[in-house]
Amino acid sequence: MRSLFAFGRRRFTVGGLVVAAWGVVRELVNARPAGAQGGVQMQKQGGMQMQKSGATQKSVPGASAPFRAKVKSFDVSGGSKPGDTVTLKLTIETTGGGTKNVPWVISRDNDVVIKADTKPNVAGGTTFDVSTTWTATTGAHDFYGEVDPQNTLGEPSSQRGDNISARTTRVFSDWPRWLAAAKTGAKTAVSRWQAQAMLVGITINGPVASGGRVHGPDIGGAIHDALTGAGMPGSLASQFGHAVNDTWRAWTDTIRVPGLPWYPAFAAFPGPQAPPMPNVPTPLAGLAQDPGKLAPGALASRIRANIGAAKDWPGAGGIDGYANWFSASILAWIPICQIMNVMGKGRIPSFAPPYVPVGPVVAGDNIAAPGHFTGNAVPWLP
Repeated sequence: MRSLFAFGRRRFTVGGLVVAAWGVVRELVNARPAGAQGGVQMQKQGGMQMQKSGATQKSVPGASAPFRAKVKSFDVSGGSKPGDTVTLKLTIETTGGGTKNVPWVISRDNDVVIKADTKPNVAGGTTFDVSTTWTATTGAHDFYGEVDPQNTLGEPSSQRGDNISARTTRVFSDWPRWLAAAKTGAKTAVSRWQAQAMLVGITINGPVASGGRVHGPDIGGAIHDALTGAGMPGSLASQFGHAVNDTWRAWTDTIRVPGLPWYPAFAAFPGPQAPPMPNVPTPLAGLAQDPGKLAPGALASRIRANIGAAKDWPGAGGIDGYANWFSASILAWIPICQIMNVMGKGRIPSFAPPYVPVGPVVAGDNIAAPGHFTGNAVPWLP
């Protein structure tokens, strides 16, 4: 065997195996740290001291990204009125590798679930649709689509910003139908009011009647009933009816008898007590009142103030048309409505036969009974 050490190119021969090496001994000696006693620096355990690598950890070749699922799009379509069928479609996109079961939910209005389910065996890198339907109810509704709401897929919270769709708001209303019903309700309500309303508290001195006030039933109830029958929610129908009734009362509260000669016989009545006698029929327009309270703008403003957000729902602009219709119809009725059958009575303090055989009624009044506004019905406009 040749010598183990040689200058220049050297070879080791071990059992016939030749390993080429270049200056092995010289390189090992030159690499020795300063102050070393010679030889190769070894770990305490006997291994050679190795320098740590500064390279970052690389992904294992062939490994796939984690499975993820997110909302790609969310669509709400169909319907505009209560009772219509609305379709809600959620499109879900997956990435990464593997196959997973993907839960999803479609909800509305503070997490009211419309439908929740799980799509089984979904592969990464796919897109699929899920959908459901909902029967619309009146009002504004917020809709959402969400993927994996309980995070069963174990995604980091920092990556879950796309697991829920943006809010989609839809409003469902039927103002044309409701306003038509409100007209029907107003006709019924005013007809009842005519039959039951009365003048009370009139003061009669001699032939002249003055003062008094109108007492009549609420007209909002019949309007409320007509509106709910047309599908308007009860609370909204109630507020609409209140608005019309408040406008009506604002006008009727101004009606007074302005000193009219309603009872000619009471100027000189031959007796101590004048019995009930009817008034001289008079147009409603002949009584003191403020028809400006019935202005369409005032009624429309009152309705909108009462119904809140519903004033902005599709079709609510028809409120102005309704207010114009109501106001014009009542203003056309005021001149033709006859005030009649207001039964007046009173004492004659000066009656003292035979010296004073007749005298005027003093501080008389009227009998409060329905039927004072029954002459001629309201000529409702189309």
